[in-house]
Amino acid sequence: MKRGFLILVTLPWAAAAVAGQMVDRPVNLARNGRTPHVNYMTECQGCHLPDGSGMAGKVPAMKGEISRFLTVEGGRQFLIQVPGAANSKLSDADLAAVMNWIITTMGKPAAGIFTPYTPEEVASYRAHRLQDVATVRGRLVSRFAVQEPPTGATSSR
Repeated sequence: MKRGFLILVTLPWAAAAVAGQMVDRPVNLARNGRTPHVNYMTECQGCHLPDGSGMAGKVPAMKGEISRFLTVEGGRQFLIQVPGAANSKLSDADLAAVMNWIITTMGKPAAGIFTPYTPEEVASYRAHRLQDVATVRGRLVSRFAVQEPPTGATSSR
């Protein structure tokens, strides 16, 4: 009986997620007990490499680049909505912690441009699935050179 109930409860949520619809998902504040660095090693570095340099032509670099997304409208949300983050098995709390760690250690944002993610914020961004990640990323990256950096940010030009 419990197994049938689980399928009935899970199926609508899964169908909505596959369809790219907003999914009303509770904030998962459970922590797995690992540090953000260890969560990066187990969940991210397989593709983004230990130093965040990525794989040219396959996986974007985070090292020195990830903070640039914070300088354009929609970039903050995008960092949580990319499939590797949004679909990770990390809880909302652990994903917030690992993203905060990645941005501060690999992105080294200029003073005043980064507000740490909260689990509630992560849950709200995860609820909106991206349909075309490459197009969204390309649009955001094209704004890097066009949009003026926020006060306190350094230009890479």
